[in-house]
Amino acid sequence: MKANGMLSGTGRHIEEWANPRAVIFLTLLFLGTLWSLVVFSAITTRQESIDATGDRLQRMNHAVEEETRRYVDLVAVFLAACEQSLAANPAHDPRSDAVLRNLVEGFRARTGGAIDIRLVARDGSLVDVVETAATPLANVADSDYVRGALAGPGLSIGHPVQSPLSGRHGLPVALRLRQPAHDIHILLAVIDLPTLQDTYEEQRQKPGGTIALLRRDGTVLASAPGDEGLPGQSIADGKLFREHLAQEPRGVVLVEETTGRQAREFTSYSSMPDLPLVITVSENYDAALAPWLRHTLWIVLLAFGVTVPTTVVAYRSLRLLRALASRDAQLHRLSTTDGLTGASSRQHFVDELADQMETARRQASALTVLLFNIDFFQRINDGYGHAVGDQVLVAFARVARGCLRERDLLGRLGAGEFAILLPGTAVEEAVLVAERVRRETAEIAIATENGTVQFTASAGLTAAHMADSSVDDLLKRAAKALHDARTGGHDRVVVA
Repeated sequence: MKANGMLSGTGRHIEEWANPRAVIFLTLLFLGTLWSLVVFSAITTRQESIDATGDRLQRMNHAVEEETRRYVDLVAVFLAACEQSLAANPAHDPRSDAVLRNLVEGFRARTGGAIDIRLVARDGSLVDVVETAATPLANVADSDYVRGALAGPGLSIGHPVQSPLSGRHGLPVALRLRQPAHDIHILLAVIDLPTLQDTYEEQRQKPGGTIALLRRDGTVLASAPGDEGLPGQSIADGKLFREHLAQEPRGVVLVEETTGRQAREFTSYSSMPDLPLVITVSENYDAALAPWLRHTLWIVLLAFGVTVPTTVVAYRSLRLLRALASRDAQLHRLSTTDGLTGASSRQHFVDELADQMETARRQASALTVLLFNIDFFQRINDGYGHAVGDQVLVAFARVARGCLRERDLLGRLGAGEFAILLPGTAVEEAVLVAERVRRETAEIAIATENGTVQFTASAGLTAAHMADSSVDDLLKRAAKALHDARTGGHDRVVVA
């Protein structure tokens, strides 16, 4: 309603020395810049931490790859030496060949038992040339490494196997002899996985780091920290194999699971080009970013240390400005608004009417004024008391306000007399507004101790004319129309 929206220049003299909007703007600008720098710093340093973690994991991956290659190369050398020994002594039975036995014993001694050499006969039975078993060793004819060795040249790396005697897991590496020796067709080297995992354990990032050796088909061969149930499991369905290894042979990625562990980890992976092996070196996501998190936390705390006092100062400044502006607005409201009904005061209404008349004359637009009088208002006051009379005034103002547009203005001119200013409204339209106010006023019912009070209102309206020299001319015509409505029987609208 215009009565609540026409307060212009609130706190105008205050803004001459202090503008609340400027305080808010400058405070927000400062804090926005501060926290933008904090966010920018957090984002950039986080990315730097991620890049540093990736570089570290790649270097570690390369070192693990070289260590693994050294083991495999050592196995290849041992197997080649055994094959050469068998080829040099074709007449000797490999099962009892002293030269071969001494060679294998030397290999065991040099590696501290980390690599063992055995023979595989045509029927798949295992042969230990160093120690004679009391019972036949296992038959490995159906093992994946024997099938792989028979399928083609080169080393065949199989699933991890467990020794029935020691219970330790080993990684089998098989090589088919180019020239079988008697019934021996395959040489088998078994790498002791606990020894290999100890090597990985020394290299992994602590805490939270993992290292894993896998076959290209996703089978876990060894891991650090050690997990008895992990070797032999497949993670081919994991994101690392499905998405990353399928596109790039090496890289650094963030995955949700690695080597069977459900964790969020940075993982550096590499597929060895000359061996069917994959190396993964991982570091726990939270552990890797912990230094960045601590650094960012300190920056955030420092920013809060600046934000809080800045906000307090701005808040207290705004409270002071609001208090001064509120006092100024209250004084202005007291001079322009009726305290009981919220309608404009008589003087404010007259001033606004004068301004609107000038605007209408300048723009040649319509302007209509309505005067309402609550019928028999004095009788209501005398019969029910002033408290009920006040309720009548408030109820009428509420009804009238609900019938008006945002730009219209409701004013209280006297005890039970109200005025409505309708800018840009012709008489025909103003009559509709007046009739609506009149009808809805008749529907008001106020419950009191002496029964329900209902009342009506009479209205007189007139349009501004170019010949009107002052506000008085317009109000006099509207007052005459109101008088005619009251003398004509009340509860009606008359146009002058």
